[in-house]
Amino acid sequence: RFACDKLKAAAMDSDGDGDSGSDAFLYTDEEDNEESFNRDLQRMKDNSPLATRLVGDGEYDYFQDMNDSGWEELGSYISSNSHLQELSLCGDTLNDQKIPSLFRGLTSSNTNGEIYFRDNGLSTAGVRSMVPFLQNANNLNTLDLDGNNQQSGMHHRCQSLTV
Repeated sequence: RFACDKLKAAAMDSDGDGDSGSDAFLYTDEEDNEESFNRDLQRMKDNSPLATRLVGDGEYDYFQDMNDSGWEELGSYISSNSHLQELSLCGDTLNDQKIPSLFRGLTSSNTNGEIYFRDNGLSTAGVRSMVPFLQNANNLNTLDLDGNNQQSGMHHRCQSLTV
């Protein structure tokens, strides 16, 4: 499932003061289809203020069929987007062969506050390719690697990189 549309809370504001009292995410009816993902990816490429969240669960052929240069290009789009707050690629979206290519492109990010890579089967070797990025990810508050195949202690090593 993919969604990248974080609309300003003011769009939901009923009293006109620009404050809806929540940080709500709104999605279209098409949030569960490939057309929606392609639209969201284009927003990411265009550095649109609407592209604050990119979520993928590995269901689309887009991810399954992507080669190394495609993963590197996706990392580059994410890296150059100044609005992205959350990156969630879970459920067999990534593996030890794909993640190094993603992080060759994702060299830095000044805005990415949350990264979720749950249930991808990543081993310690796959996670190691993230280290250069993590060492420079000053705004990263959350790194979730639950449900992967790292050796015990890897979670603590990653935590120490982001502190």
